[in-house]
Amino acid sequence: MKSVILTNKDGMTATLLNFGARLVSIKVPVRSDLTEMLVAYKQHEDYLTDPYFLGAVCGRVCNRISQASFSLGGDDYQLAANDGAHCLHGGRGGFSQKFWAIEEQAESKVVFSLISPHLDQGFPGQLSIRVSYHLQDNNALAIQMQATTTSLTAVNLTHHPYFSLGEPTNQNLKLLLNSSVFLARDNNGIPTGNEVAASALGTDLAQLTKVSDLYQKSDYPQILDEQGLDHCFLMKKNKMQQPDAVLVSDLTGVKLAIYSNQSAMQVYTGQYLASPLRPYEGICLEPQGYTDAVNQSEFPSILIDSDQTYQHTSLLEFSR
Repeated sequence: MKSVILTNKDGMTATLLNFGARLVSIKVPVRSDLTEMLVAYKQHEDYLTDPYFLGAVCGRVCNRISQASFSLGGDDYQLAANDGAHCLHGGRGGFSQKFWAIEEQAESKVVFSLISPHLDQGFPGQLSIRVSYHLQDNNALAIQMQATTTSLTAVNLTHHPYFSLGEPTNQNLKLLLNSSVFLARDNNGIPTGNEVAASALGTDLAQLTKVSDLYQKSDYPQILDEQGLDHCFLMKKNKMQQPDAVLVSDLTGVKLAIYSNQSAMQVYTGQYLASPLRPYEGICLEPQGYTDAVNQSEFPSILIDSDQTYQHTSLLEFSR
């Protein structure tokens, strides 16, 4: 396993691993001290057995695919069921579990690449993927993911860091989302096909809202019962002129703004984290396409063909 540390002139650092093309550390100067922004293991070797996708690139298709199967072009494809009867983040042997090649490396940028052969994880077509991380001098980390295929296939990538912004839990962090609706889902995380107004949570997500209030004081029974969010919010797209999400720590004074060209964002409050980690230690804000889009034709397509290129752009902008 290889690690790469990116630096910029402001003293910010980002650490990546070639295992899962993972982002395992972001450190930002806070009152002259470098402060960790992510939930992380103490040893890099711990990521080899990580069940929580910490910092990983997830795919070929992130989030859940119902019944771990889908049909495409008249053929049925069976995937690995690793979340009950369903496939989560590509299933066993997904991109988070693979060693990526380091294609380029510089002081502030690294590019990982991976070839996913035909029927890898059960998906059709050979997929060629490049993921670049570029640490900019304005304390922003730009993430670019590109993929091409030899034949029609499904692609929906995301990056999966757990943000803490230097706090011991996510409970006192404040969150704003550029979204007015989320996908209704069953108790296994599979969308029902319906949309729910974000106002059903009992809070105004257009204003900074204490994260613990979202699940401890929610008006939405499912979130209250589960004592956490794991829901797909649909973004108001604006060509990355406004952030999809803003996360703020009053303790450290750090503000994170996330920009993306993706149509949705999974918000997961980490309630299922367990030792050596802790429940609610961080919050995941995962830009991506709609959950289970391969099985729900009314959702925006996540299919690409051999004459198309999948493009995922995200920007993590830190400020104080």
